[in-house]
Amino acid sequence: MSVASRTTDDHDFRYVDSTRVPVDESLLVERHVPTKFAMPYHHHASVELNLLTDCEMEYSMAGAPVRIRENRLTIFWGAVPHCVTEVTGKGQIINVYISLSQFLGWKLPQHFVSDVIGGGVLCSTESDPIDALIFPRWAEDFKRNDRGFREILVGEAEMRIRRFAAGNWQRLRKGTGGEGHVDVGAAKMGTVEEMLRFIADNYASPLGVAEMAAHVKLSESYAMTLFRGVTGISIKEHITRTRLSHAQMLLSKTDDKILAIAMDSGFGSLSAFYESFQARTGQTPGAFRRRTRS
Repeated sequence: MSVASRTTDDHDFRYVDSTRVPVDESLLVERHVPTKFAMPYHHHASVELNLLTDCEMEYSMAGAPVRIRENRLTIFWGAVPHCVTEVTGKGQIINVYISLSQFLGWKLPQHFVSDVIGGGVLCSTESDPIDALIFPRWAEDFKRNDRGFREILVGEAEMRIRRFAAGNWQRLRKGTGGEGHVDVGAAKMGTVEEMLRFIADNYASPLGVAEMAAHVKLSESYAMTLFRGVTGISIKEHITRTRLSHAQMLLSKTDDKILAIAMDSGFGSLSAFYESFQARTGQTPGAFRRRTRS
């Protein structure tokens, strides 16, 4: 199919993984043997926690390599395109997926939240022996499909992340978020979550402030104020950064032509793509592709 004949339906949902997004206020927990991805990448509109045992793993995050060590709790915003590129050792990974509204509703330290939502990958600097006990228990509790145990699981996860945020952690990948400052109620937090989810799922389509405001049934001015107040950046800038992160992943993991990548990432023209890419990365798309593949 030529680029000129592409439609948004051809690429909007190629890599969206809706199975990793909680449908209610509970969490999703998985335990499995980590393997390299068969597809170039995936992304999901939920916050992800990882804990590896008896193995290590490398992600590609928007084209940048990120090494995850054994028994080091790691957290990131799953809407950043990512894939597993290498697994060392024979162990297991436990993944915990947290809805964004729940994560934001916990009112964690703002710099921590901004780092995560801005695309940062945060990792504990030391292993905690408690994690080896509670994460497997969470995996077993989740399989019970019992509301009471789910509520306990959510409460324990909140306390563990609070301890994580208050303790010693490092950035494996720096986020690009601003500093949000507005303390809003649960309903408005849910609106911000829907806006972020809408961007994550529709970045490749024509999308701007007007479409976003219409989707959440707010005026454009209030939608912009609410979004910036919680996330620290504008709607337009978040859309651009989301598109760029997907373009970087496609540049590093596929042989697609740069024009096709620009279109598939939601940029209306090649010139707009080059302008945004160079302004934020300091290099051309071609130079980025050569560097990440060298």
